[in-house]
Amino acid sequence: MAFWNKQKKEQPAHEAATEARLAAGPLPAARAAQPAPVSANAAPSAKAAHGSLAGIKNIIAIASGKGGVGKTNVVANLAFALTRLGKRVLVLDTDMGLGNLDVILGLTPVYNLHHVINGDIDISDVIIHGPGGMMILPASSGVQELSELTPHQKLNLLAELDKLEQTVDVMLIDTAAGISSNVMYFNTAAQDIMVVVSPEPTSITDAYAVMK
Repeated sequence: MAFWNKQKKEQPAHEAATEARLAAGPLPAARAAQPAPVSANAAPSAKAAHGSLAGIKNIIAIASGKGGVGKTNVVANLAFALTRLGKRVLVLDTDMGLGNLDVILGLTPVYNLHHVINGDIDISDVIIHGPGGMMILPASSGVQELSELTPHQKLNLLAELDKLEQTVDVMLIDTAAGISSNVMYFNTAAQDIMVVVSPEPTSITDAYAVMK
């Protein structure tokens, strides 16, 4: 498992230019020019443009590239450890079409992020509590339309997450496997990224692809 601080990683110019063209996605954190500060009360679209997923101060994305390396187990255990330190932890499962964090923790949510993104349910009604009091926003399972979020859906999610700013100390993002637009969007929105790797060539290669 590697811990990757994006602020210390110097991104090649051509990759920064590519990411800048992602629709409604946050700007790469490694750009040379620093953006102007954004108010905590700024509109979701303004926060998205400045590379912030929400007003939450500490956001850590956990990625892997390859699936099946134990990423979600790392997320669950890290969240529990942080709650033991007195932190108010929110875990955001962003494997939108095949979320399974709730399964690992033995939970059965009534609602999930599908309802939040579509504006059907308020985010506070979707949160469930796991071991240690961690808060969990479960993803949907088997909903293909969420495998690639539209700009409008991303803004809806931003607006809802802003409501939790005063109640969360640390947000952990359990990303999906691969390098889809969803994965890269949530990775670039976090201040830090943990990359989970297993000792096999395919896992190491895919982890390197994510970090590139």
